[in-house]
Amino acid sequence: MRIPFCLQVCNQGKPLLFLYSSIYFQIILFHLLNNMDISYILYIASIPMNSFSHIYILILGVVIMRRISSIIFLIISIFISCVFNIVLAEDASFALSSDHPFRILIIADPQDIDTPQPAMLSLLNASLDASQPDLVVFLGDMIHGRDLRGEEKVRKAIDAAVSPVVERGIPFALVFGNHDEECGISKEEQLKMYQSYPGCLAVDGEDLPGCGNYYIVVENPVQLESPVVLWFMDSGSYAEEGKGTYGYVTEEQNEWMLSAYEELCGKYASPVSYVFQHIPVPQVYNMIKEVPFGTTGAVTCYGPNFGKWYVVDEEYIWAGHMGEGPCSSEYDSGEFDAWKKMNVKAAFFGHDHLNDYCGTYEGIDMVTTSGVGFYLYGRGDEHGTRLVTLNAEKPAEYETKMLYYKDLVSEPLPGLFVSSVGVMLRKYLFMIIAALIVVIVVIVLLIRWLVKRHKRKKLKRMIK
Repeated sequence: MRIPFCLQVCNQGKPLLFLYSSIYFQIILFHLLNNMDISYILYIASIPMNSFSHIYILILGVVIMRRISSIIFLIISIFISCVFNIVLAEDASFALSSDHPFRILIIADPQDIDTPQPAMLSLLNASLDASQPDLVVFLGDMIHGRDLRGEEKVRKAIDAAVSPVVERGIPFALVFGNHDEECGISKEEQLKMYQSYPGCLAVDGEDLPGCGNYYIVVENPVQLESPVVLWFMDSGSYAEEGKGTYGYVTEEQNEWMLSAYEELCGKYASPVSYVFQHIPVPQVYNMIKEVPFGTTGAVTCYGPNFGKWYVVDEEYIWAGHMGEGPCSSEYDSGEFDAWKKMNVKAAFFGHDHLNDYCGTYEGIDMVTTSGVGFYLYGRGDEHGTRLVTLNAEKPAEYETKMLYYKDLVSEPLPGLFVSSVGVMLRKYLFMIIAALIVVIVVIVLLIRWLVKRHKRKKLKRMIK
């Protein structure tokens, strides 16, 4: 579904959220403006214009000019907010600008807990300040569900990742990853938590597998027939038996994408699509090569292809790094084929914390973003976020670059292996080391006891 939200773009290209339904604000404003007709003109200027805005302004003007009581004004405001604002929200949309690029900051795999890692927060804040994005997209695994139990802890973990964005007044969209639901709280309930923040654009979407299948249309005032359509898809968590390890976008979701795209083509001549989801499609393996163990630069996969070794195929990969074999979907639901029919320029994935490569296969760019979180494993000082820049003149072309910790954050990396293995794995590593030390000490003490015992027996035999 196309999401409803009240969002306009001001002349600097920065997004502003207009909270039409704030009844209390309107009542206060009414009292302030009751005897100041010139202020009414200023108030009109602050409201985005369309047919329903004019109706609202007309009624509000009558209220102010005739000094109708606050009670009547309250009734009118509630009616307007409940009836007209629904349509206002449907009509509102992002828009590209001929003067300013449209910037999207992609954040993948915070995957933290209710006590967030300072290094992750530093990287998030630095990335937001450096990129000044118009939209933030979270690519899933917002929390490490396995280590979170209870709604309060889940809320705190979510708040840690989202607050830096919300505090800056930047709208954000998100998809879910395979670890989010492992906390025991459903994606639907978690989505409600995200929607409690101003600027959240994510919705549950159509009645489809998963949670959060939706799209956002970014209007193009330069090429009216070529808006940018941002698709957000739930790629699931884990596959059914016989279909590999990791989840995938299902056939039903693919049919919905194609149907929705067809509807868009009835309104626009050539919409340009960009896809965002957590788990990569299996076609990413067509951009890399399997090589023998020991090949320079070869990496293995921590998932189903563990033990196989891969390097990038430079015929397809044109930027970035591959630090691990992709843990993509193994089952091919036909999503990639659907993209070919939807004029998809690029698809953006998270999931693989060590990867930030960009490649093109059969005309579609497939772009990964390394993890931003320090609770689990990562790329050391190349933990990062990804900036994607779109322009109205050429909506089918984009620029992208990684924003790395080493380039943005002056604070040193956390020590004791955290930047590589993460806080959780370091904890387990220390537990293993401590257990080994205990075992070694016990073995040494046992050997000493056995030696002493042997000596005592030997001494007794000599005395006899």
